[in-house]
Amino acid sequence: MTSNSSPLTRRQFLRVLSGSLCAGALGSVGLIRERLRSSFSAVRQSRPLLGTVVTITVHHPDLSQAESAIGSAFAAIEHVDRVMSLHRRDSDLNGINQAAGRAAVPVDPMLLDILGVARTVHGWSGGAYDVTCLPIMQLYGFYTQQQSGRVASRHYPSDAAVQRALDAVGLQHLNIDGSRREVGLAREGAGIDLGSIGKGYAVDRAVTALRAAGVEHGLVDAGGNVYALGVPQDAASEAADGWRVAIRNPFGTEAASCFERLSLRDAGVATSGNYEQSVVLDGRRIGHLFDATRAAPVDAYLSTTVVAATATMADALSTTTYLLGEAPSQRVKPPAQAIYFHRYAT
Repeated sequence: MTSNSSPLTRRQFLRVLSGSLCAGALGSVGLIRERLRSSFSAVRQSRPLLGTVVTITVHHPDLSQAESAIGSAFAAIEHVDRVMSLHRRDSDLNGINQAAGRAAVPVDPMLLDILGVARTVHGWSGGAYDVTCLPIMQLYGFYTQQQSGRVASRHYPSDAAVQRALDAVGLQHLNIDGSRREVGLAREGAGIDLGSIGKGYAVDRAVTALRAAGVEHGLVDAGGNVYALGVPQDAASEAADGWRVAIRNPFGTEAASCFERLSLRDAGVATSGNYEQSVVLDGRRIGHLFDATRAAPVDAYLSTTVVAATATMADALSTTTYLLGEAPSQRVKPPAQAIYFHRYAT
């Protein structure tokens, strides 16, 4: 693992275009960020984590304190990855999935926390958003090759196979014992995938670490799942109300490269879309976002972006709103500060 740390000038313009593993998020759309100040220590570090590049920017009067705070924030993200990654055999999450149908397993308290949020969002979505969707993902060829070494079928699944996957999906199979700090799946073949919420949660843990270290102004970007802390400390900060973030259109022109330009302060933002992660089955392109009530792929929009009070909620709600569409998404509007739908060009 490498780390790059450098002071930033106020003229430096940072552009990020990166991808994420599950459930889209802003990384696949990209960010444009600016505003850095020479009179403040402005430090940026990037590391490969969570299957993407995580970049943390901090503005602080003390350079050494800024660098120490960033180190603590990265340590917090690494801990989330050790607990929740599907790509680590020794993660707590994989321990739950491997014991499905047999036993509950002890887990880090963070898993209890994130599953509680996921359960709340599941209720808002009428069941369309469901972190027990792993059997559906595997049925359509996602994760299967990486996890088992087998080449996923290139054919669309049969109705019987879809029904078997549906039978293994649902929060009724999820057992959470907070007092014992144990989580189990009651049905063999069930599985949890936190790709639609995990990066946002990792961002929030990093922000918590920054605040604990005395940082009041910074930006955490985990492959596009972003939290803006305070305001940028540049020469124009007196007139600024937040960090400037642009939602990039991956298919836009040079003249129209962004969907929206936002100003964020103490808020998270995430975008979900199907245009990066997909498989081709019987000649049909299948994206990685599925309605868990039907085990059916959803592809009505290019992407959706959500601004919320936390990066965790922004992450989960960006997937939820993508699955529900514009009218039903009014149900989740209260916890979302803003929702943007991006349509395919016609």
